[in-house]
Amino acid sequence: MPLTRPLRLAAVLASAALVAAGLAGCSAGGPGGCTPGASSGAGSDSVTASGRFGTSPTIRFDTPLHVPTTQVSTLIPGTGAGVVDGQELVADLTILDGTTGKVVSKTDYTGKADPTGATGPANVVVSSKLPSKGLRSALLCAQAGERLAAVIPPKDGFAAGALGPAVKASDSIVVVVDVRKTYLARANGTNQVMAGGLPSVVLGPDGRPGITIPAAPAPKKLEVADLKKGSGPVLQRGDTAVVHYTGVLWSSSPSVFDSTWQNGAPVDLPLKTGDGGVVKGFVSALAGQRVGSQVLAILPPDEAYGASGNGTVPGNATLVFVVDILGKA
Repeated sequence: MPLTRPLRLAAVLASAALVAAGLAGCSAGGPGGCTPGASSGAGSDSVTASGRFGTSPTIRFDTPLHVPTTQVSTLIPGTGAGVVDGQELVADLTILDGTTGKVVSKTDYTGKADPTGATGPANVVVSSKLPSKGLRSALLCAQAGERLAAVIPPKDGFAAGALGPAVKASDSIVVVVDVRKTYLARANGTNQVMAGGLPSVVLGPDGRPGITIPAAPAPKKLEVADLKKGSGPVLQRGDTAVVHYTGVLWSSSPSVFDSTWQNGAPVDLPLKTGDGGVVKGFVSALAGQRVGSQVLAILPPDEAYGASGNGTVPGNATLVFVVDILGKA
């Protein structure tokens, strides 16, 4: 359906999961029930990063620094729930060669992203699709406001040449991350009572929706119902919404035509139509909703792809979406 936002550090972090982890001391379970992917060690504990959170740090460690497995230590504590697999966060990163101590890539630490993603922090979905297994391990259980230092061995690092010719295949890398904010992993609002005659929704353990279409004609007008009512910021037209969604066709045997849950990562969607935007009914359904909400939206053809259809969506199709609103980018 729509697009994800481009990334800062695109050449380094590029993957299908990016727009889109062990916290030091999290050995038996992290904050909010997250499962850490790594623990601290002598290598990560030796890294220092001076300077205020959110500003480009001065990073020091003795070289060469090599580790057999990924290690991560907290330099500045964060707050709130720890990041779980498939969750999106916004962060500034500095990546250094563990052998030489030289910076090989970094964000600009301005905190301000332009529409193309050429500047500002990185939006990272923490998943197995990250191009570095060790970076994923380091970010699992990370918290908003945390500065962490990870040391990643070559076997868990980036593909050969991804960080440039200066980083040898035998070099460990050091990554210092300032986690500016985290988005929700799933809608966390208050459950609402559904009206009769609408599609029924059953959620899996991870929040993934299953949608059943009633044996009735499809509505002729846009219908929107709250499954969960959140208490976060309100989305406005023109905002960028961070969402998980599943879309099915209104049919006696409904088929999923698009799902971020199946694709393995949430997406950032501009609430606008036209170039780079989404279909009209999707904008209308989400504008005015709060972060944390889960919304059921039924889009008749004139609010969706019309007579022409789109890809696997046939012409004159009525679409049913269940959308988890995870954040406002």
